[in-house]
Formats: sequence, structure tokens, C-alpha cells
Amino acid sequence: MTNPCNNNDFSISEHQKDNAVIVSIVGSVTTDKADELRERLEQIAAKQPPIIVLDISKMDFICSAGLGAIIIGYLKCRHHKGQVRIASPSDKIRELLETTRLDKLLDVFDTVEDALKG
Repeated sequence: MTNPCNNNDFSISEHQKDNAVIVSIVGSVTTDKADELRERLEQIAAKQPPIIVLDISKMDFICSAGLGAIIIGYLKCRHHKGQVRIASPSDKIRELLETTRLDKLLDVFDTVEDALKG
């Protein structure tokens, strides 16, 4: 089993689709990457898009600080009545969202297309 703390394949990319910004998070969001995620989500939220979709289909791990970064992004979006939606979590990540009850705070969708439709 690989240690997610040694995984260096983390990346974040974004693109606009209609009135939404789709943010693709790839790899492991470890403690040392959580600040990068938070800063990027804050930058995107500052542009005040109505919807931010977090495509986490290629995210294989997220630490508690990474979950905190997503919550901060959500709170920044709420200032301008924007929404943050989660798309395509793996079964493992979906279970984590349910355990932490973040699925009650953020809408979770099976696909990016479903998240865009809301």
C-alpha cells in the first residue's frame, strides 16, 4: 500500500463552464498541500462565481486540513451567495464526507454534469 504522504502527484486545475468554475483536484491532498488548495479556492471564490464544482474524481486522499480548505472555500462563496458542489467522489472519499457530515453542508453529485445541473 502506498503512503499518501509520499505522493507528489497533487495538482489543481480550473476551467469555466457557463456560470460555473470547475476545479479538478488530482492526487493526494496532504497536510503540506492543504494551504495550496485553500489559497486556490479563496482566489476562485473572490471572483464570485455562482457555482464552484469540485471535481474530485482523481483525488485519492484528503487529510483533515484539506477538508478544512474546502470548508473555507465554501464559506467564502457563501458571502456572495455562491455554491460549492462536490462531484465524482470515490467510494472512500464519499464515506469520509458522510462520516464528517460534510455531505450535509455541501451537495455531493455522482458526476460533474449532475453537479452543473444542480
